[in-house]
Amino acid sequence: MSYTAILASVSPAAIDEYRAGPASADLEVSRVEECPHDLTNVEIQPLGEVLSEAIDIGLPLRNDGWHPLRTPVVADPETVMARSMKLEDAWRAAEPELGGMMADVLGPDIDRVRNLYAHATARGESVVSFLSAPDDAEKATRTLVPALHLT
Repeated sequence: MSYTAILASVSPAAIDEYRAGPASADLEVSRVEECPHDLTNVEIQPLGEVLSEAIDIGLPLRNDGWHPLRTPVVADPETVMARSMKLEDAWRAAEPELGGMMADVLGPDIDRVRNLYAHATARGESVVSFLSAPDDAEKATRTLVPALHLT
């Protein structure tokens, strides 16, 4: 099964408001990007490790969020800034190894992650990350991820 990772740039105030409200409330975001979750398996290091951290690591967004693979997470603005710098450094270091077809296939998805983190850094925002619902209908009905509202 392949999942899509959804990354969103969110103000700290919107995070607080979302956490205080019902799970069905919309999360107000300033930008959204999607990429294949498989980016966490890029073998070129340190790029693969940095992408995995940027996509999968954070604090739980809410205590009631649920997904069969991992719960929705959030990284605070300071962590986002540090990750943005690490993403840029890792991308520059990996460019010589990302020639030809690999760059054509992975480059646009990696750019979406880099651009989302740069956007969030410029605005002093957090990054929320969650995975698409599973294909299994029974698990999909139990999956609880945020509904996003682009502002």
